[in-house]
Amino acid sequence: MSERAFMVPAEQYDLSALLSEWTWLVPERDTPLFLTVVADWVFGSPDGAIWRLSALEGDYVQIAKNAEQYNCMKRSEEWLSEEFCADWQTIAAGSNLLPDEAECLGWRVHPYLGGDMKVGNLQVFSMLVYQSLMGQLHRQLRARPATAPAKKPSWKFW
Repeated sequence: MSERAFMVPAEQYDLSALLSEWTWLVPERDTPLFLTVVADWVFGSPDGAIWRLSALEGDYVQIAKNAEQYNCMKRSEEWLSEEFCADWQTIAAGSNLLPDEAECLGWRVHPYLGGDMKVGNLQVFSMLVYQSLMGQLHRQLRARPATAPAKKPSWKFW
């Protein structure tokens, strides 16, 4: 088996199923355009801006003002690696982790939960399962109360 394309047109997927756990973050008005091998999404908004939904970061950020700017930037391997962690596809392939288009590369233990960002923590997941897991994880992480700053014990004078 060989490496699949890094980005696949979103229309090839059951979008309502894959995005069901992300409705809390992604505006309904935006249109899914692409889905990457690392489970990140590219969306277009009605104003022409291009947005990224990161399965790793759990954020939804504008990455280009319009399709022309996006198409120019996506030609840069450095930009793809910085914005979408594209370099992990090659790293994973070196360990024979080769997802097909219904699968993705994902973290066994998410880095936010203490997992290492190393190839040994990567695995091939069903795209549907991973999208569901990441949408739920990030929603729950956002909903948790902020941790109170550490308080100095009353018996310490520092």
